[in-house]
Amino acid sequence: MRSTTARRPRTPSADVQRAILDAAERLLEAGDPSALTVRGIAKEAGVAPMGVYNHFESKNGVVDALFRRGFEALAADLTAVMALQDPREALRRGGLRYRELALEHPAAYAVMFLAAVPDFEPSEEAKAEAERAFGGLIATVERAMQAGVVEAGDATASASVLWAGIHGAVALELSGICFVDDAGALYAQLVDTLLDGLAPHRA
Repeated sequence: MRSTTARRPRTPSADVQRAILDAAERLLEAGDPSALTVRGIAKEAGVAPMGVYNHFESKNGVVDALFRRGFEALAADLTAVMALQDPREALRRGGLRYRELALEHPAAYAVMFLAAVPDFEPSEEAKAEAERAFGGLIATVERAMQAGVVEAGDATASASVLWAGIHGAVALELSGICFVDDAGALYAQLVDTLLDGLAPHRA
């Protein structure tokens, strides 16, 4: 005899994965990396610990996915703004968006750049995702060189200078080391200063 009891619909796998990653991000934002355990993540996400294992295999698997998700979001946002016709403005807007993303997702940013989880080492797939994001910046710098708004030369080196500068400012701000009232205005000034420094030298 067939049971008439209604079966509870299963939550789609992508939704479970998103819930687990969001939970891990919240735990990191709370400022206690030691709370980032499989049981802690599962409790925060409202799933069984086995659900974490099934989707990510381990705690570091969750962190690796968080790392990749962060770089995927960064690459997508930078691709959108760096498609602007004016290459200098594309680089400027990309730099400003970088800070916005970091402030919107400080825990993910800390995983990506600040070794927030001491025993975590990104996978080769995760490193490739980071490289793709940097590749978008290099391509935009190359376009700026062709347009004559960035000094011709090694695009990778110029992109590294730009990224290092904005990362340093964002890392200081996230660490609470900011000695001005308007951090956003200071950051915008920094981006302009970096771009001015990369501009072609005039005799």
